[in-house]
This record gives sequence, structure tokens and C-alpha cells, in this order.
Amino acid sequence: MAIDGALAINAAIIGQHPTGLGFYALHLISELAALGERLVVYTSRPDLIKAPGAQVHRVSAEMGPERGAPGHLRRLLWTQTGLRARVWRTRPRVMLNVTPEGLLGTALPQVTTIHDVLPLLYPAEYPRQRHYFRYYVPAVLRASRAVIASSESTRRDLLRFYNVPAEKVHVVLLGYDPSQFTAEGRKAVLGPEPYLLYVGNVMPHKNLDRLVDAFAKVVSQIPVRLVLCGSGKRRYVEALRRRIAALSLEDWIDWRPYVSDEELPALYRGAHALVLPSLHEGFGLPALEAMACGTPVVAAAASSIPEVVGDAALLVDPRDVGSIATALGQVLTDARLCQHLSARGRERVQRFPWEVTARAVQRTVAHAIAA
Repeated sequence: MAIDGALAINAAIIGQHPTGLGFYALHLISELAALGERLVVYTSRPDLIKAPGAQVHRVSAEMGPERGAPGHLRRLLWTQTGLRARVWRTRPRVMLNVTPEGLLGTALPQVTTIHDVLPLLYPAEYPRQRHYFRYYVPAVLRASRAVIASSESTRRDLLRFYNVPAEKVHVVLLGYDPSQFTAEGRKAVLGPEPYLLYVGNVMPHKNLDRLVDAFAKVVSQIPVRLVLCGSGKRRYVEALRRRIAALSLEDWIDWRPYVSDEELPALYRGAHALVLPSLHEGFGLPALEAMACGTPVVAAAASSIPEVVGDAALLVDPRDVGSIATALGQVLTDARLCQHLSARGRERVQRFPWEVTARAVQRTVAHAIAA
């Protein structure tokens, strides 16, 4: 049931070229509107808002995520000044923050979403963000009546690092777009050999060093390619390139720093398997997208990943190169296993429509108003 009054959504995170957090905000806005919510949306991309009847307020594109640290700082300052002024004028019933960027010192009920606390778990990887997560984020959480965590794993991390009452934190799993990620459609063909696929950032916690080591063991026995889709900070990219060269794998690894939204589903469908060996994930969306495309998944039995894949993936010990290599060898040689994983994956993703996510957010917002 829709709330009594307007639901304001701080969607300043939607950039000129939306990525994970931006797509989360866009899908959530669309589904909440479909559920009958009266929305007031603050974003630099009003053209992307699919919510008939929503009151959309344009904000500066200079605050977008593609602006890096300066954009982030502008967004935080705007939240406490420009957003505060606009909220005062529009008088919404409640505010939903799709990232942990919210008003401080306000009587307005707020619900704040947080997807992970990676800068606290891996501070060396996020030297700039760790102060934001240590000081600003906990202040926003204290100013919020309810907090949404994107997985039970993230909820545990929140309770570990922040003094947040357990009853205040609600787990709301993400969804996927069935119009984009489906088993039907074009499959990418990259050469005569099958290929394994990785989609994500190049960061130490993504565990790509061990993936490459495991791949070296497999490719010495089975002709197969590894496609890496993603990029990261220069020092991590260069370190991984050196490791690939040291293992003489340049001819077997296809590194694509950028993949368009149109190309990604075909890459999923054409892959023999998706590999997600991360030591930690706030949710693990590539696994969900791959399963929707009918692609077998080999994933780490760590953090939130088992919550996403359930029994529909081949789980490995991400700290054990041998465990990863064995699983890769299995999916490359066992056709029956691949068929089973593909079928289980397509069944599993039926639990993750965006409407379910939006209804859970709606319940959390209602809880916050009543608190």
C-alpha cells in the first residue's frame, strides 16, 4: 500500500552514464511509481526517470559520480544545503536515500540504503573513502529511522562496524532487468575456443590474482580463453597485467576495460561460465545477470554471494587457487553439470524481480514513518 504523502528520493547518484548504483535508483523509482507512490525525485538525469506523475527536480551534473572525488564532495555539500532547501519547500512525507548520503539534523523521516562497507573492510584500496565511511556514513545512519542493506552479509557488516540498532536495519535484495538479461538472444562468439567471463572492477578484493593463477592451471590442459570485463586504478591494473605476463597468458586473456550495456548480455550468453571469485561483495549482481542469461556460474562461497546464487552455482573457496581451478575444469568438461547449473540459475533468478525489491523498500519506508 502506498504511503500517505509524497516520497522524496535523493537520486543525485544517477550520472550521465549510469552504472550499478544509478541503475538501482532508476529501477527502484520506476517500480515505486508503478506501486502508486507519489514521488519527488532529485536527479541530474530527469530524462531517464520512468515514473509518470513524478515531480522531478533537476540537479547539477557536476555532482555526478563520473566527476570523481570533486563530484562526490559537491554532492555531499549539496545534500546538506541545496537538498535541504528543496525538501523544505516541497514538504515530502519521507526521504529515501538510495546511497548513504542523507540529511543530518533533520526531523524528516529518512530511509538510507547502503550496499557495502568495502572501504572499512579494505581501507588500503579506498584511501579517500575510508574517512567518509568512518565519519559521514555513521552520522547519516543515526539520522535515519531505517537503514536498507542490500544483503544479509552487508547487514552483518553494518552491525559490526557501526553502532546501529539491529531492528533498524532491513535486508532488501536487489533485482535484475529481465528485458535486458535473458537466455534468448545473440551470443557472443570470440574465437574457436570457449571462454570464461569475469565482469567487475579490478581491485584486490576481487581476487583476480588467484583467478589468473587458477586459469593458468586450466589452460595448460584445456584450450579456453578468459575474458576480463572491467577496469580500475592504474596500480591494480598494471599489477594484474604483470602477473598475466609472468604466466605467459597474454594470448589467452582478452581484457576489455569497457563493455556497453548492449554488448554485455551477449557476452554472458556466449560464455561457458561466469567466474566471480571475489573475497567480498555487497551483493554480486553479475552472478544474477549471468544466471538470467542461462550461463553457469562459478562463484566464491563468501560474503553475500551464496545469498544470490543459492544452490544454482558451483561455489569455491576464493582463497584456494586449487579450488577455483578444479571448478573451472569441471564446468569446461562436464556438459551435464553445465546444463544443471544453467537450469537452476534461470529458476533462481525468478526470485529477484525489481517489483519484489520495491515492495520491500515500500514496507521499510512505512515502518520508518511509523517509528
